[in-house]
Amino acid sequence: MSGVHRNINMCCLIAVLFFAIQGLCFAQNPEQGQMIRDCADCPQLVVIPRGSFEMRFPPGTSGRGHNVGLYHTVTFDYTFAIGIFEVTNREWSECVSAGECSDLVDGLDASRGAVVNVNWPEANKYVRWLSKKTGFKYRLPSYSEWEYAARAGRGMNRYFDIDLAEVCRHGNTYDQTAEKFLELGLSVTPCDDGESGVSVVGRYEPNRFGVYDVIGNVAEWIEDCAGPIVRAAYPRDGQAWLGGDCELRGFRGSSWLNNESSFVFESSFFRSRVARADDLGFRVLRELPCQRDDRSC
Repeated sequence: MSGVHRNINMCCLIAVLFFAIQGLCFAQNPEQGQMIRDCADCPQLVVIPRGSFEMRFPPGTSGRGHNVGLYHTVTFDYTFAIGIFEVTNREWSECVSAGECSDLVDGLDASRGAVVNVNWPEANKYVRWLSKKTGFKYRLPSYSEWEYAARAGRGMNRYFDIDLAEVCRHGNTYDQTAEKFLELGLSVTPCDDGESGVSVVGRYEPNRFGVYDVIGNVAEWIEDCAGPIVRAAYPRDGQAWLGGDCELRGFRGSSWLNNESSFVFESSFFRSRVARADDLGFRVLRELPCQRDDRSC
């Protein structure tokens, strides 16, 4: 082979390796807003950008403003990927088939319905199984990671500054349909979302980050232990609070049984880590390699 041909072949090989490395780097360090799915049966994720938000103490009464009271700024100097949907029955069943998760018969009514009746240790079994399966670090989101992704840059008011009459376009709460069929006598969201129980995921409009069902459907387990009553005491870097009573674990958001008076996503809620409920599920978070604010990344 002539020297010219050898040089051409070497150049081609270098080019192939260059684009392969570029592709690998892109896969390892996804960009803001990029969708990720690490396997055919894995939850679909979206990359959440760096940024900050003001964590405030939630209103004590329905007449108290959301911009009143103690607050502090939480800053994310890292990106992360979060499930665009709550974990579904179908995704859970894959973990069951692998022998890693419990068979939650009562929670498997519809394949794309959000899985419920999962306790906190079981949710953690799922994320550990997913980490082992994919080679990436999956876990539950922290208190502030969940809120930052859920709020997606919107203000402090309940339902993300959405008028109550418009809430049913964005989520599954205790609405007119729920009261018609269940007759629980709860305060009703003044609109009709068409559901009287847990909905399939993604039925309603997403937020600005592309995350669905952060209003209603099912409440979601988070990583944090029972911590400070005053939100201003929570970590300012987005990490979970693990210094409290870890027999109690937090959950965020509202569910199909909640309405406006539940403050939706600004309240602090904790349950026994082994508790189950038919309106309690979870959403996964995936850490991103080279995620910190490092110029070399």
